[in-house]
Amino acid sequence: MLRLSRLINRRWLIVVATLVAVFGLSLGWPLPQPLFNQPLSRLLLDQNGQLLSARIAGDQQWRFQSVSSLPEAYTTSLIQFEDKRFMSHPGVDPLAIIRAFYLNLKSGRIVSGGSTITMQLARMVEGNRARTWWQKLQELHLALRLELQLSKQQILSLYAANAPMGGNTVGIEAAAWRYFGRRLTELSWAESALLAVLPNSPSAMHLARSREQLRHKRDFLLHKLWQKGILSEQDYRLSLLEPIPDKPQPWPALAGHLLDRLSQEFPDQAVFHTEIDRRLTRKIEFILQQHSQRLGALGINNLALIVVDNATLQVKAYFGNTPFSQRPEFAPYVDIASQPRSSGSTLKPFLYASMLDSGDITPRMLVPDIPTAYGSYQPTNYDESYRGAVSARSALTASLNIPSVRMLDQYSYQAFYDQLKQMGFSHLFRTPEEYGLSLILGGAEVSLVDLTAAYANLSRQAQRAESIVQLPLRYGEAALPEAGHSPISQGAAWLTLDALSDVTRPGLHSMHRLFAGSAKVAWKTGTSYGLRDGWAIGTTRDLTVGVWTGNANGEGRQLLTGTRAAAPILFDTLKIMPGLSWPQTPDAALKSIQVCRDNGYLPKFDCSRESVLIPAGARFEKISPHHFQVSVDRKTGLRTSRECDQSGRVVSKTFFQLPPSQAFYYRTAHPDYTPLPGFDSACSPDRRMLGGNFEITYPAPGQVISVPRYLNGLQGEVVLRASTSRESARLFWHLDKHYLGETRTFHEFSVALDEGPHQLRLVDEQGVWQQVRFSVVR
Repeated sequence: MLRLSRLINRRWLIVVATLVAVFGLSLGWPLPQPLFNQPLSRLLLDQNGQLLSARIAGDQQWRFQSVSSLPEAYTTSLIQFEDKRFMSHPGVDPLAIIRAFYLNLKSGRIVSGGSTITMQLARMVEGNRARTWWQKLQELHLALRLELQLSKQQILSLYAANAPMGGNTVGIEAAAWRYFGRRLTELSWAESALLAVLPNSPSAMHLARSREQLRHKRDFLLHKLWQKGILSEQDYRLSLLEPIPDKPQPWPALAGHLLDRLSQEFPDQAVFHTEIDRRLTRKIEFILQQHSQRLGALGINNLALIVVDNATLQVKAYFGNTPFSQRPEFAPYVDIASQPRSSGSTLKPFLYASMLDSGDITPRMLVPDIPTAYGSYQPTNYDESYRGAVSARSALTASLNIPSVRMLDQYSYQAFYDQLKQMGFSHLFRTPEEYGLSLILGGAEVSLVDLTAAYANLSRQAQRAESIVQLPLRYGEAALPEAGHSPISQGAAWLTLDALSDVTRPGLHSMHRLFAGSAKVAWKTGTSYGLRDGWAIGTTRDLTVGVWTGNANGEGRQLLTGTRAAAPILFDTLKIMPGLSWPQTPDAALKSIQVCRDNGYLPKFDCSRESVLIPAGARFEKISPHHFQVSVDRKTGLRTSRECDQSGRVVSKTFFQLPPSQAFYYRTAHPDYTPLPGFDSACSPDRRMLGGNFEITYPAPGQVISVPRYLNGLQGEVVLRASTSRESARLFWHLDKHYLGETRTFHEFSVALDEGPHQLRLVDEQGVWQQVRFSVVR
């Protein structure tokens, strides 16, 4: 019998030992990864870690990512209130369990759980299931595993990040913003104590109905902290005076469009640390609110603005869309800053820089500004006037369309298209041929994001001798792929910015030179066809500011131009940024050449000369086509020939002479322009050798003209045009085999033309003639 008893005891000992061993081994079983798989709220943080904007998690809870370290005020308050032996027990507090068992037995139901912070964390991991004895054992087992495999600090962080904090607020960081509008690290002892007591009864966090209950719990904890010497009496008394919040704080709502965009581009990321300047953003927000009211009254309902640090391409302020109203028709939730819109004239500086590098132009070189047609495409200037010829620099600063189109035609729209792609313009979805010459006048699709980055990179390139990598805008660590190397040299970039710094500013900002300390700014506006988009981009050595104005639905408005709508916002924004500076002149990246003062070409004959800067690597080889050496009678001033010189009065003289089509408009803006003198009737060479004194300006050779019908059914007429270099010139017009008549001063003829080919022939009073062939279609 004794032997049997020993055998049974041995078997029980083996069973118990086995169970203990299994239990011990189970404690080392790896914890599930991750412990919590609930969706997280999306957060956008500024350069100092302050919350800019937040989006609720997918399960409609405000749940923030766990923090690696917790402030002492909170951890001390939490441990003193929930689990005073937390730092010493192994996850289970035997004394607390005995106390809870006694209270539950006495009451006949579970009134105290005896749970430690670790056990409460285990309960959260288990999904807060019903409170039963079996569930308690499971939580106890998981608590021991947590203690064995995690540090005390990790346990506290996980608890704090997932504890219920009232309503749909989960976690201490979310609660700090929800109830106090501040980061957890900025909370006082009283505020930390309030958040420490919440998980004990989160349903009590009703700021209207449960204020006294909350105050009582908080004050009880503060008293406990004072009694233990953690709080001084002064801190304790002051903490008691702090009020309980009366309502939840509104979530910060800065750069919300950026948060939405980054959430789409980086779906696995919950927190976005940016370099956005919160204080600057608040100041700009006030500026935009003022301008939004001004423009809203004009039917311009949407604004977007971006500020970029040129050195890093980090975004310092981002307003994806500031609508006049939150009504749905104003699309308040659309991030317009990242959406493609018509570029207007904003790409002209990049063409100017590219042509400086290629040696196609100098800043002073004249570009024709006359009626121009490329087939059916007829660009016009914004003021519908012509200047005959303007310097390339003036064409840029005045944003003239006709010279820009002619420059692009000379440079090649295919080459320019490739360079725009290389510079990071990501919305050019059509082929170069589909854009054609309209690429320079708003035919291209650009976003404010890409455009601001391109101007910032232009400023970066002006400050670096080596070719930079074209960076996209950066949002903290979240950055899109880089574009290619800059196709623009340092010298060309600096010369372009220098030209743009001369653009006249709008309104009172035009008087900036009268004030000391006014920053030098390179800036450009743009207005799309149909007055649908108004752009203004400004850059200095340090920062670039991009502004878009318009309507989300693409509706145009009469006053919706870059100068009127967007530029005032640009300069009001720049005005609040002190200490802006200008890129140093890159002497090594520039070289000086001698050009004719009249037209910016290399000298021919004895033209008046001046020095002009061009990129050091450029090879400009164009000799002036506008300077002629003519034999002139010193006495009469008339043109003559050396063969007629019998008295030694004939001398050679250099004249600056534009083609008649340019001279006609040029002389109206340049009263000092002197045309070639007339011929001496006694000695006249063949005038056609000198190119004549007039030019047919419309139609162009080979042009196909589409003639519409009027509403009354009558066929429309075509206005034929010519220009002369002499105001007194007479022109005789011949169309096909018919004589049309004579013109003086204004050389135009309006005629009705049959469909098919035609020939226009003009003859002046000296017998010089010109002709063009063209066609008419209906």
